[in-house]
Amino acid sequence: MTAEVGAGVRRTDHEDEYFLWQRPELRVRVPESARRVLDVGCGAGGLGAALKAERPGLHVAGIEGFPEAAAEARGVLDEVLELDLDTLDALPHAAGHFDAMIFGDVLEHLRDPERLLRVLLPHLAPDGVFVCSIPNVKHWSVVVPLLVNDRWTYEDAGLLDRTHVHFFTLDEIGLMLDRLGLEAAEIGVNDHAPLPPGLEPLVDAAVRLGAEREETAARLGAYQYLLTVRRAGA
Repeated sequence: MTAEVGAGVRRTDHEDEYFLWQRPELRVRVPESARRVLDVGCGAGGLGAALKAERPGLHVAGIEGFPEAAAEARGVLDEVLELDLDTLDALPHAAGHFDAMIFGDVLEHLRDPERLLRVLLPHLAPDGVFVCSIPNVKHWSVVVPLLVNDRWTYEDAGLLDRTHVHFFTLDEIGLMLDRLGLEAAEIGVNDHAPLPPGLEPLVDAAVRLGAEREETAARLGAYQYLLTVRRAGA
């Protein structure tokens, strides 16, 4: 079953659920001092609405490219911009306007995620943060089928979501942030599927090739990275 989105575009049941996610693991990373927040790829506004309910007086704006989702978000957020993130080149806001920007599983869907961050960075306050959730392509559920069965199979959802354009590991995220003059002030993990004990031989093989055991096991078990990002040295 699908729902209509704009002219000739359809939204699946999975997307309906995705657009309504409230993402408590991201909301908790928004600083208590924040007064203006931008939810990039806000969907129907579920995250922003939950954040506003928790923090009366908080101004939450959103950016959303799906017309139907943007219309829903306007009912719960303070401001919604209907924009294409792949072509966005500026915001109608002053420099430093937002205290935090949230990217909840958004960057992997973009042709050039680094370009978008560069465009939005001037609109972030000097002491502001990016709050990001980014899938980890090194997760064992991707590595094992590739290594054992020669399979890299796109799905309707998950780490190999067929709408993903970019694939990140933790080091690749770090390199992108370095190029932007940013750094991860805090790194967390969503462990939807930690490394099963039976896959320890995979870690053993990596160690024999020069990897560090504990860090390798941790990264193979990290489904998504949750990052609080600041300007370097802030």
